[in-house]
Amino acid sequence: VAVANATQYYLYRYNELTDQYEFLDQTTDTTYSLTSLPAGEAVYLTMIAVNDVQGIRSGFASAEGVWTKPEKMGTFTYTARTTSTLSLKWEDLNSATGYVIYRAGSGGNFKQIATCQTTTYQDIGLDSGKTYQYKIAAYAGSADNLGEECAPILTSTLPDAPTLTVKGGNERIRLTWDAITGATGYTIYILQDGQYVPLTVLEGKTNKMFIHKDLTNGQGYEYFVTAYRTLEGVNYESAQSQVKSATPAAVSATSTKAKLFATKSAFNKSEACTQNKEFKKKVNYKKSFVIPGMINTNVAEFTSYSMVPQAICFVKSYLMITAYDANSTENSVIYVLKKSNKKLMTTIVLPNKAHAGGLAFDGKNLWITQSKTLKSIPYSQVKDAIVNKEPYVEVSEYATDNALEQQAGSVMYYKNLLWVASYDELKPGYLVSYKISNKSDAPSLTALNTISLPTRVQGFTFTSNGRLILSRSCQTNSTKRGFMHQLDVYKPNLKKASKGIISLGKVRNTVAVPSMNEGVAVSGSYMYVIFESVYFGSAVERMDRVCALPVSYVTKLKK
Repeated sequence: VAVANATQYYLYRYNELTDQYEFLDQTTDTTYSLTSLPAGEAVYLTMIAVNDVQGIRSGFASAEGVWTKPEKMGTFTYTARTTSTLSLKWEDLNSATGYVIYRAGSGGNFKQIATCQTTTYQDIGLDSGKTYQYKIAAYAGSADNLGEECAPILTSTLPDAPTLTVKGGNERIRLTWDAITGATGYTIYILQDGQYVPLTVLEGKTNKMFIHKDLTNGQGYEYFVTAYRTLEGVNYESAQSQVKSATPAAVSATSTKAKLFATKSAFNKSEACTQNKEFKKKVNYKKSFVIPGMINTNVAEFTSYSMVPQAICFVKSYLMITAYDANSTENSVIYVLKKSNKKLMTTIVLPNKAHAGGLAFDGKNLWITQSKTLKSIPYSQVKDAIVNKEPYVEVSEYATDNALEQQAGSVMYYKNLLWVASYDELKPGYLVSYKISNKSDAPSLTALNTISLPTRVQGFTFTSNGRLILSRSCQTNSTKRGFMHQLDVYKPNLKKASKGIISLGKVRNTVAVPSMNEGVAVSGSYMYVIFESVYFGSAVERMDRVCALPVSYVTKLKK
């Protein structure tokens, strides 16, 4: 700023060697530039104002220090990485007082995260398996006097180590783990000759299982798994999982013997019968039959001791029973029995572990309820295994997977429509009718109408005489909330049933049955009811078989 009456200005620069301010130059302007200075040079200046006419001068101005900008930042490297940290290192610049570090995700929205005066920096608290990019600028004097930034470099934190579970089967071992965030794939290592070597690499984040086959039963095998993430051709491998070992062993055929009551006498003396005398009187023991797989189930050469039966459905000359693994270790299954003699023909191993509930057959497809979905399998896909009595058939994927608005508990095919009942312990449920299109190709569903149902509907069936039977149950015993076990009978108005419309009306009969009744189905003059209590040791009135009751007894209407 110009000084009044000044004719010119004398500039002085501090000399570090003499520790004095020395005359630099004089000017009549109010600006002055120093050029050709080294990068990052510290310059301390002061000045006086002079009036040559009057021969007077001012005192020295307050000294000011300024710095030239530092050199352009050179490249840097990553020296270490973990799941939550990235360590950077670079060469020191003589012209730099310190450095400013910027970080961005893969999108490139850089933000300043730190300043430092060293040539290393560790960024902490990062997300595992995620892309980050950094750039650095040097500064001289103060952090706002920045030099040119270096080019950004992409990198990644390491993915988390998988949590490995192994299980031995017949001449095979299955390895499973949860999907790892950011993983591109997984590498499986096996112990051979005292060292771990790669066995296989599975590409894709969702590949969470590997079955090592053709092994020797009785011989132990050890494994660990790592996740890797590929970024710009570089693989970033996680730490290894815990080492897990397993031993393959022969797997018994799916059991067909009774788990609880081996004889009619034991059946009659069971709590299920003694506490339900009318049920005991009416149940046809000869037509009732043992639920297969309750002692053990061969699930594609792995054993499950924890299958929970759910629904029963008649399919041509067979009857089928759904079950899910209570421990979520093995996939859900469908047991296929010969309708005439109730002998086990084969087991359909479904593609997932999700709770397989209701089951229906539309003449072309099997329909299975799982949570809020209704999935289909072409009957032709499993027919050969049934006819050839293969011990099991693995279904690799569902043909269709239809999302529903309600929780799907049970399903039935009736009047050329699929009827899906929801389950809720406390709130009323729903019975929704669906029209099926493209049965023989890729079946799709169109919702038609919705009917209100009571709570706790586990299964339902329409009978040939126009009755609707709801199987309602909840909990294992009377100490639990909502404990009940009964069949409710309705005489609905079915005049518009082919359009998905029925009028439910009032309950016309209630039949007591043993606890934890699930699916129901009618064949001829008998209604069959299945129970899941066979699995639950804490349940009262346990039952290990599908029980046959006369339709006439169940549907007899009360006045």
